[in-house]
Amino acid sequence: CVSVMFLFLFCLYISIAVQDTVLDGSTNSVSLVNEANKEFSFRLYRKLAAHADSQGENIFFSPASVSAALAALSVGAQGETHRQLFSGLGFNSSLLTQTDEDASEGTAVFVDDEFKPKPEFLQTLKQSYFTDGFNVDFNKTTESADTINKYVEEKTNGKIDKLVGNLDPKTVMCLISYIYYKVDMMNMKDHFHIYHDHDLNTTVLQLPFNSSYSMLLMLPGVMATLENAISPNHVTKWLKAMVIPRLG
Repeated sequence: CVSVMFLFLFCLYISIAVQDTVLDGSTNSVSLVNEANKEFSFRLYRKLAAHADSQGENIFFSPASVSAALAALSVGAQGETHRQLFSGLGFNSSLLTQTDEDASEGTAVFVDDEFKPKPEFLQTLKQSYFTDGFNVDFNKTTESADTINKYVEEKTNGKIDKLVGNLDPKTVMCLISYIYYKVDMMNMKDHFHIYHDHDLNTTVLQLPFNSSYSMLLMLPGVMATLENAISPNHVTKWLKAMVIPRLG
């Protein structure tokens, strides 16, 4: 049985590969958030990989979606809850929201008809996180679930048609995060960049989706060694090593 780790890089290829570029003002803020999100991705992966239910199983998750949802949730939190959310995410700034013609991502909040959140909460979600807001009757569990699933299905071109199942009628708010990529990754024939990391005894292949997104496929000698050691610095090193310099 061959163990392969898949790592989807949810950030601009250029912004990861060229970390030594001098940045200014707003660009620097974006870079700080980008760095924090990368650190969060690896910390979350290690937590999931160490869980008893994950042993010997495949792990598939979107750290970008988790990060976006928790960041949006922090808007309505205060005190210790707010501190813990930001501490877990590893940043204290707004998330960068990015659009791409081959990607659909976003968050939405569904609020029970009887629950009245503070207006500034919904306003901040809409302005800072581009979050859509809807009112539903969670007492009607089937109808509210259908409303949420239909919304996500439309946003993902039918690829995600059942995000939620049975909902608790006592639910007062449901915050969702979705992400969908339109790529030809399952049917590709081309030449790809490969790099071997001798320190980790891992071979890395870069599978580009488009100019903004790429996937790294890692074939480790020992999976546990890679899982325990991998960090954003390794990814940066791999990407830099696989960049073909422009001549002339």
